[in-house]
Amino acid sequence: MSKIKIIGLNDAIAVEFHRSSSATSPLVEQCPRIPVDELVETTGNTADAWAEIRYQINAFAAPLIGWIEARFLGDAVADPTQALPVDEMEFVAECVRFEASSQEDRTIGADYLLAWAWLETGLSDFAPHLHDVDAIGPYQISAREWAEYLAANVIPDPDPDGRLSGYAQIDCAAWIGKRDVEDFIKEIATEHYVPSLLNVFHCRLIGVKAAVQVQKIQSAKTANPTMDAVLSPLYDAQALTNLLADRKRYLGKNPVGDFSAVDAFVNVTSAALTDAMKKAFSLLKKHVPDFIPAIDDKKVSAGWMAAAERELKTWTDGNLIESKDEGRERVKEYFTAASNPHSPDEAWCGAFAAWCLKQAGEAATLTIVDDPEWAANWKNWGDLELRQRDWSGIPFGAVVVMAPAENTDSSGHVAFFRQTVPSGKIELLGGNQSDRVKTMVVERNKVVSIRWLSALDVAPDSTDTAPIEGADFRASLRDRIILARTLYGEARGEDPQGKRAVAAVVINRAKSKRWEGRSIEAICLQRLQFSCWNANDPNRNIIKNKQPGKGDGIFDQCYAIAEQAVLGQLLDETDGATHFHADTIRRFPSWADPQKRTAHIGHHIFYRDV
Repeated sequence: MSKIKIIGLNDAIAVEFHRSSSATSPLVEQCPRIPVDELVETTGNTADAWAEIRYQINAFAAPLIGWIEARFLGDAVADPTQALPVDEMEFVAECVRFEASSQEDRTIGADYLLAWAWLETGLSDFAPHLHDVDAIGPYQISAREWAEYLAANVIPDPDPDGRLSGYAQIDCAAWIGKRDVEDFIKEIATEHYVPSLLNVFHCRLIGVKAAVQVQKIQSAKTANPTMDAVLSPLYDAQALTNLLADRKRYLGKNPVGDFSAVDAFVNVTSAALTDAMKKAFSLLKKHVPDFIPAIDDKKVSAGWMAAAERELKTWTDGNLIESKDEGRERVKEYFTAASNPHSPDEAWCGAFAAWCLKQAGEAATLTIVDDPEWAANWKNWGDLELRQRDWSGIPFGAVVVMAPAENTDSSGHVAFFRQTVPSGKIELLGGNQSDRVKTMVVERNKVVSIRWLSALDVAPDSTDTAPIEGADFRASLRDRIILARTLYGEARGEDPQGKRAVAAVVINRAKSKRWEGRSIEAICLQRLQFSCWNANDPNRNIIKNKQPGKGDGIFDQCYAIAEQAVLGQLLDETDGATHFHADTIRRFPSWADPQKRTAHIGHHIFYRDV
């Protein structure tokens, strides 16, 4: 196969793309015409005056096979080696789409992806900047890295040449970041370790093993060697010279041009990443403002913060410390809110956070994460991620998850946001801070996640919770309207079969032992399940006030299907599926095991036994 450029004849600006080698053949539905100057690949098959080609609309689309008249094929061209420019607004939107479609750990989010690209190329100069001249594009992705990404099979139908698209590099960069996080945790060998974004950035600059050594040196605070002492055991002489040349901005702040010390490296990289994260926020705010969630009720945290402030006063007035009797007794009390009570000598920041929530009543207690004693488990607490916000707008009492801070436990830390302070830092109130309940000030780069609990009622106009006569699962009119709104949010573009299939997933969950006892409402609103209800999903504002009989025929259809579902009259065409995802997403979720696939209906793929 060779790459061929489409040429225009008689002022044609596009050529017809047929399913077979005939002018009367139907056109390829996904792309009936191919613009002039596009690159295609010939398959080698010909028929009279026709040639079969392979054409990819963009770096994310599956390749299309079809026929064009051979006279529109120009000369063979060399494979392109330059990354294509990107539109800033579209690039930002693609970063947001990646985060919004990710159903896993979102440490590598839109903000970090934008900051990384900004640090590497300023989102404009995509020519090679590193010693490896093969590395190009907004993230300076090399051919080797792209091949590793393709081999990981994280996206369907990947394009070997997709590295040339800055948009396609977003997914690759996210995969590299996620891989580095996983490898960093393995190398540092500390249970439930929470890497910071600065750790992730260090992995990119100097490799995972070196990044781990830098973190260990920083944590020990007993030495400050030069960076070549850290890197020499891991790189040969030539590779070390190349690394210094590539990353001199970060490694070469020594006055005579040699490697800087570890502390200087950390300070310089921290400042650079902080500035880049600010730039990322400005780009998000400018191009995708709806992605930065609004806070509907800042008083939600009043209960748990009242408890936290009382404990702060108790520890401060009594000069308590974890190692003394009264302090130990308080810590034991905090562990009553944890899943697995530990010794007071162990990390207790998460237990303190859980205890404070428990004091705020049943609603807050139900939000406590499993195994709350580990900070890492709080990364998905609540339903809003606020890391991308202007920090001056973070509400009092938000849950902040961060990498290990000085004088805290050794794997990670969780505390409550109290206020912003000068120099872009924030003050936290938490337990196990210098072995006490106290406040402390931290830098932005240590923060992995800032979580909030939305108080918005998704159906304030539907309060009838009396069971419908003959309904399964004691379903009420409120259950029905929420199910209908869920169908509208997840499947309004599908035909009736596609909508019924999504409804079947909800009903199958209600029948499952794993979801036993949960109402239709609870199943639809379960955190991180149906994305249309995510607090920062634009769909939520569209669906939360939908009512039947108001001129929207599609919603009326959803409402009718919801009635069938709750009355047990729905035909399950998914073969018992309890999960689904769109077939258009670039990265299938990690749980999407092909062996557990039950159906492909419309634009959704269904699974069971996940």
